[in-house]
Formats: sequence, C-alpha cells, structure tokens
Amino acid sequence: MNCNEFAKDLMEKLQLKLDQFPLGNDNGLLMIESSFNLIDKTIDQLKEILSGYHFKSEDEEIEFFKIWMTALLSQSIFYSELFLIESDRPKNKRSTQTSYYGEKMDDIQEYIQRYASLNNYLVMEKTYLDRVYFLRNSEAPLIYPDLVHQTLDTRFCTVYTLHFARLKAMIRLMNYLAAMDHSGIRMPNQKSRRKDPLPVLQWTGSKVELVELVYALKTASVINKGSVNLSDLVLVFGEVFGTELKDCYRIFLQIKSRKKNRTVFLDACRDKLEAYMEEKDAG
Repeated sequence: MNCNEFAKDLMEKLQLKLDQFPLGNDNGLLMIESSFNLIDKTIDQLKEILSGYHFKSEDEEIEFFKIWMTALLSQSIFYSELFLIESDRPKNKRSTQTSYYGEKMDDIQEYIQRYASLNNYLVMEKTYLDRVYFLRNSEAPLIYPDLVHQTLDTRFCTVYTLHFARLKAMIRLMNYLAAMDHSGIRMPNQKSRRKDPLPVLQWTGSKVELVELVYALKTASVINKGSVNLSDLVLVFGEVFGTELKDCYRIFLQIKSRKKNRTVFLDACRDKLEAYMEEKDAG
C-alpha cells in the first residue's frame, strides 16, 4: 500500500467517526472538540507513516500533498476556527447572533479575496503549477510575506498545502455560518434576486427517509463535486426542511442493517417517478 492509498483509507475511517459527531447538535462545542481531536490523531498517524516513507514519483508526492494532506489539514483548521467562533458567540438576542455571524463572514470573505488567485486555482481544478505548489523541494514563491514558511515542518507539508487547506476550511466555514441562520444571513456582497421570501418547506416524510436521501447525495458526489462533508449536508437539509437530524449516524446504521432491501425510500422514489413518466406518456 502506497502513502496515498494509506491516506485514503485513513480518511474514510475518519469520516465514519466524524459522522457520529454531527454539527448543530445540542452539545455543539463538545461535538466540535471531539471532531478536532479525531482529526488530530489521524494527522499524527499519517505523519508517522510519512516520516519513513519515500515517494516513488513526483506525481505520487503531488497527489499526497494536494489531495490528502490538504484535506486533513482543512478539516483541522475548520473545526479549530469553528470552536473559536462558537465559543465567542453571543448567547442572547437572535439579532445579535446574526450580526456576529455576519461579521465573521465578512472576515472570511476578506481572507478569500486576499488569496483570490489561489482560490481560483483550487475551484477551477487547475494543475499547471502543481510541481511548484506540492513538491517539498520546490522553491515556491511567496504570495504575501508571512511566517508560515519559516515555522512550517516541510517533512510533512508544503507552504501551499497549508494555504490551500486554509482556503478550503474558510469556504466550508462560510457555508456553515450562512446555514446557521437561513432566515437572514446571506453571503457578503451577495444580493437576493428574489423580491419575495423563499417558501417555507417542511419535510413530511420520516427522518429515516431523509437520512437515506442525504447519504445517497453524499455518496453520489453530486454536491460540490463530492467534497461536501456529511455533517454539512445534514445541517443544510435540516435547516431547509425544518427538521432536526440528530443521531444521523445511528439512523444510517439502522438503514445499513436492513436484511432485504436497504434503499427502501430511494427505490420507492424511482418507482413513483417511472410511474409518473409512464402516465404522462400515455396521456
């Protein structure tokens, strides 16, 4: 097993554990802290493997520092920043909390704009500078003077691995904060195109059915090209449909333990859609 395969296996196991600590839970800070500690231990495992490992090619090294180490560090940064934000969040009026989240989102937007060229490289999935950004022996130019390159342990990371990890974390944090108050908060500098408020939608199926749908969308990689985290999907769907999806992982285990048909809801949706199309064809 090469280093990338090992990292992928670690990430899959980590995600299964993180699913047990959903964001938006009543014990929010405890969930965030527990998630951060899990990620920290996973990074230590990966560092231990990497310390005695020699990459067989530049492409293998690039994949590791561009995909896997970036993903892990991004998770760590996200939960660390989220813990600080939620720790300082005012606990009184809803309007005060909305203003607080808005200020944090402005700060994040300023950071993303500062590194707009790197963000474009990330979002557009460019590759032409990969050898500059993700090989440890490359002399990567500094975009802004800072202390990152002086304090960084280059055995386990590149300067741009850290930059890209932080960008991914900030974008995820922006999405999280926007979802925290679906009634009022918008992305900075984003104007609503609607004159009327969005209609209120209420999920009238069972929570088990909604969890089945959420997991299906996650595994199908149709949202954010598959990079969306399950906890974010759970949070957004809960907000959109006005329902709390607590114990999402426990519900998923119940679905997974079904003996005959494990995708009852998805199969029913398919059957009803096919019946609807046949009815329209006949008409």
